[in-house]
Amino acid sequence: MPVREAHSVARPATVPTTYVEQEYDELAIEQLREHAAVGEEEATKPAVGAAGAALVRQVRQDRITINAPLVVASRDRYQHVLERLGPFSKRKNGSRWGYLLCLVLLLLGDVAGLGGAAIAYGEVPALAIMQAISASVATVVAGMIGAEFKYLKMARERRPEDGTLPEELEPYRALLLGPLASRSYVVVASLISLLVAVFIALGIFALRGSVEGHISGMVFGALAIGIACGSWVNSFRYADAVADKIESARQDYQRELRTQQAAVHLWLTSRAERATERARLIRERHRLHGEAAAAKIKALKFEALRQSPDVVGHGIGTGDIGRKPRSNGKTDSKGRAS
Repeated sequence: MPVREAHSVARPATVPTTYVEQEYDELAIEQLREHAAVGEEEATKPAVGAAGAALVRQVRQDRITINAPLVVASRDRYQHVLERLGPFSKRKNGSRWGYLLCLVLLLLGDVAGLGGAAIAYGEVPALAIMQAISASVATVVAGMIGAEFKYLKMARERRPEDGTLPEELEPYRALLLGPLASRSYVVVASLISLLVAVFIALGIFALRGSVEGHISGMVFGALAIGIACGSWVNSFRYADAVADKIESARQDYQRELRTQQAAVHLWLTSRAERATERARLIRERHRLHGEAAAAKIKALKFEALRQSPDVVGHGIGTGDIGRKPRSNGKTDSKGRAS
C-alpha cells in the first residue's frame, strides 16, 4: 500500500558519538591489526629469504646497470659494421659449420694414418695416438695458409683503379684493400707450411715403408700431402676477412647479451624475487581480509544504531552531512534536538 506519511528524526547533536559506536570502531581496528599481524607472521619466511639475498640482488642490479651500456655499444658497433661492410661479404651464413666439419674429417683421417703406422711399427698405442694427433694438427694447420691467399685475392678484386675509398669506408682500408706488406708474409708462411707437409709425408713414408713396404709408404705419404692440400683448399674456400669482421662484431653483441641475460636470470636472485612477491601477496591478502572484517564490524555498528532510533535518531540531518551535528541548545522531553 502507498505510504501516506513518514517521519524521521535527526541524530541529536548533544551525543555525537555513543559508547556503542566507539566499541564497534575499536573492534574494527582490532580486526585490521589482527589480520595484519597474521599476514606478517605468514610472510616471515619468504620475507627473511628475500632479505638474505638482498646483497646478491643489489650486486645483480649493479651488473645489469654496468653491462647495459656495453650491450648498446656492441649492438651499435655490429649495426655499423654490417651496414658498411655487408655489401662486400661473400661468404654465406652457416658455411662456418661446413668448414669445421671438413677440418675435423681431415684431422681424423690423418690421425688414423699416422697412428696406425706408429702402432704397426711397435709404438705404445697411447703414445702413438698422441704423436699422430700432434703431427695431424700440424698438417691441417699448415694447409690453413690458403686463407691468406684468399684474403689477397679478394683485396685485389675490391681495389679500385684510383685506390680511393668513400669516407665512411676509410677506417676499413686495410681490411678491404689489404696491406702491401702482407704479400711477402704470405710467401714466407707458404714455404713454412710446405716444409711441414713435406717433412710429415717423408716421416710417414719412412715409417710405413719400413713396416709394410715402399708402396704403402708412398700411399700414406701421398695421403699426408693430400690432406695438407685439402686443408689449404678448405681454408681458401671459407676465408673472407670482411665476413670475419662482421661475424666478430655479431659474436661480441651476442656475448654481451648472454652476460646480461645471465645476470637477469640468476637463480638465486630469481628465487629472491619470487620470495619478495610471495610475501607481498600474503600481506595484501590479509590486509584485504582485515578491511573486509572491519567493514563487517562497521555494518554491525550501523545495524545497532538502526535498532535504537529513539536514542540516536534515524540518521544525520541533511544540513549536517560531512560534519558533526550542531544544536541550538533546546531538546524535547526525550533528549532529541529541536
